[in-house]
Amino acid sequence: MKVYVGMSPGYTDASHVFPFAKTLLTYLDRAGIEHTDRPGTGEDVAVCVQWTPPPDVVEEMRRRGVVIVHRLDGRAKALVKVYERDDQNRCINALAHWTVFQSRYVREHTTRPCETIFGLEPPVCQTPQRGSIIYNGVDRGVFCEQGPREALEGDLRILHVAFTHGIRKGVADLVRIAELLRNNPKIRFYTIGRQDLDMAHGHLLAGLPNVTHLGVIVDRDRLARIMRSCHVLFFPSRGDYCPNTVLEAMSCGLPVWYHESGGTPELVRTDEIVAGVPMMPENPIYPLHVLREHQREFSRRAVEMVRSRFTMEHMGLAYVELFAQLLESRTAAKASPSTATGPCIA
Repeated sequence: MKVYVGMSPGYTDASHVFPFAKTLLTYLDRAGIEHTDRPGTGEDVAVCVQWTPPPDVVEEMRRRGVVIVHRLDGRAKALVKVYERDDQNRCINALAHWTVFQSRYVREHTTRPCETIFGLEPPVCQTPQRGSIIYNGVDRGVFCEQGPREALEGDLRILHVAFTHGIRKGVADLVRIAELLRNNPKIRFYTIGRQDLDMAHGHLLAGLPNVTHLGVIVDRDRLARIMRSCHVLFFPSRGDYCPNTVLEAMSCGLPVWYHESGGTPELVRTDEIVAGVPMMPENPIYPLHVLREHQREFSRRAVEMVRSRFTMEHMGLAYVELFAQLLESRTAAKASPSTATGPCIA
């Protein structure tokens, strides 16, 4: 088995991170599975990530008999400002043999019409019955609760991470909470990412004495050190699809103070484990009281949540098993088209 993994050209810039591809490729390397980022080099399976590679390349791979798996992060118009990307996603998805959704929220959001500022948008995926959910995974060799820490000030350290900027990332919430707590010298906020570029509220962060902006950090080892040095991840992002930041922070032992929208609640809570507390607009500081009082227990639960559901091994094995099933179905379809079972491989 040889696997092609597509990555958006934007992620070749060192100022961006792409945890899904990094984690999947790490797993394939450790499992001894050959992979490539160049189409037409003998690949058996192609993992198309959002709009990469372009539809004409996907169509050519399909003509050569390559099994096409389309991983949908979500709707492009909610992620980036390149508005034709959803049309490209629809073309790729129509060519795909199988769709992988990174959360239940993504499946719901991409398989139904959606009202946007541009009007009513059609579904991105037309055949959800030929799809499954595989959550993102964490490389616990990097993101884990044990290991070196960074020297940070404050008795209660709250981390906010946002590598992209925009209104849905919740910088306004960060400013509001930091302002409410600015007179408590024991509580410190640390920000990683591009919060300062938020058009409406980013400039306010510099005037808050309890906020330290660390900038963009793409060194995963240092990111893990900082996470281990904090006590809580504040994640007010709206409608996030399957945020790797939440998984990485939980893997480092941070409970999550989160906005109850998008795919985030799926990661933080199950019927058995609660690893965080949702935001409460009517009483904005109360969740922090809960997390502070029960920090050790919440930290233990956060690590347990990742170990039981979101490790690199969970994710990688799920993908490899899917690839094997699809390849087996393709072989069976060629041998006996009228009796083949399993996923549809045309």
